[in-house]
Amino acid sequence: MGHSRPRIAICGLHIESSTFTPYTSGEKDFVVRRGQQLLERYSWKDEPWAQAADWVPVLHAGALPGGVVERRTYEAWREEIEQGLRRAHQSEPLDGVFFDIHGAMSVEGEDDAEGDLVTAVRRAVGPGPMISASMDLHGNVSDTLFDGCDLMTCYRMAPHEDARESVRRAAYNLVARLRDGSGKPVKALAHVPVLLPGEKTSTRIEPARSLYARVPDVEARPGVTDAAIWIGFAWADQPRCQGAVVVYGDDRQA
Repeated sequence: MGHSRPRIAICGLHIESSTFTPYTSGEKDFVVRRGQQLLERYSWKDEPWAQAADWVPVLHAGALPGGVVERRTYEAWREEIEQGLRRAHQSEPLDGVFFDIHGAMSVEGEDDAEGDLVTAVRRAVGPGPMISASMDLHGNVSDTLFDGCDLMTCYRMAPHEDARESVRRAAYNLVARLRDGSGKPVKALAHVPVLLPGEKTSTRIEPARSLYARVPDVEARPGVTDAAIWIGFAWADQPRCQGAVVVYGDDRQA
């Protein structure tokens, strides 16, 4: 059964972190949004499909590319997100979580920061609510992050001319599945064990141009909801840094 008016929380931490710079990113480097200010981040919030859901802003912090994030800063925000989600879910059950992240955040002492963060999100809301992640194509998809999310997508252009469109797609697909009662999708992940620097993988030139041009055709197949290709992040020395392909939908054979 679908939810005529799903209740969806919004949270996330968004930064691309090089582990090869001596600079450490802290709270001063981020724009932190809560409450109405967080809702106003999204230009699609007034579209009819978005108005059909109740959005619960928790916390979002975003920064320009930088260094490894200070652990105390990350832990404070992770705790605020986890506790905020827990309070929201206890006051009235959440149907979904819109997880707005980059995918290449590094934190002192963590090899998989987004995996750690989605684990905290899932710990707060439990296994029921659907989590939809919006990511940069230069992010990394670890097994932990993949397992923690139900829906995932990323930008399809580098430079990221479609960033707003991709974030909208992640939110739209979440609302649509919650409203039509289709439930959690079947999903598949294929790791691509190669390091590809963003400077050499613009989608305006080959080979990325032809590769990303195939994504809409895959997405258009019956039974497929979304298809995404991650180039991954070359400027961090972590096991999760590699390419990835994720497809999800309702037909396992598609």
